[in-house]
Amino acid sequence: MVLMPADVEPAAELSRPGSPGYWYPDGAAGVTAPVSAVDVLRAVRRFRAADVAMRIRARSDMEMNDSDLVALRHLIAAEERSEPIGPKDLSIFLGISSAATAKLLSRLEAAGRLRREPHPSDRRAQVLHATRRAHDEIRRALGAAHQRMLAAAEKLTAPEQRAVVIFLDELSGAMDEPNEPAETPDPAGAPEPAGPA
Repeated sequence: MVLMPADVEPAAELSRPGSPGYWYPDGAAGVTAPVSAVDVLRAVRRFRAADVAMRIRARSDMEMNDSDLVALRHLIAAEERSEPIGPKDLSIFLGISSAATAKLLSRLEAAGRLRREPHPSDRRAQVLHATRRAHDEIRRALGAAHQRMLAAAEKLTAPEQRAVVIFLDELSGAMDEPNEPAETPDPAGAPEPAGPA
């Protein structure tokens, strides 16, 4: 059984008639309504829950923790872009300290999933590479799911693909914006309570 993080509601819970949704209450049971913005956000949450479950399965199959798996996926993606990644770059990407990054790199290296090489232009720096073993493990754990995801995206027309990209980029931007502090009423400007009549 895959345990879901507390902040991710399974898809069945979001669509079960009569159950309150995470953000908004469900409409009347049995009433078919046009797709709305709320339906879109619910679909995003279902995707997020499926993505989390997929990563949990991959971590379990590879016997790794989340940070190690995210680090490997980042290194593999950087290699595909021919972008050198060093320990400091990885630390910034993961949002962890340099000490935590050093431990992570030691774990991956001891497991045969990482190799370090001197930077081509700065011999004091290192460039990190995922090993062939890591590539093979990631491909086995996530490759089939990624192919199915690509096939789903390829079913969209070019305008639909463009609309999805624009929407997801806007959603990412909305999530990145800091919360504005809630305004608290000014007690000095509050009206006096009415006295007894």
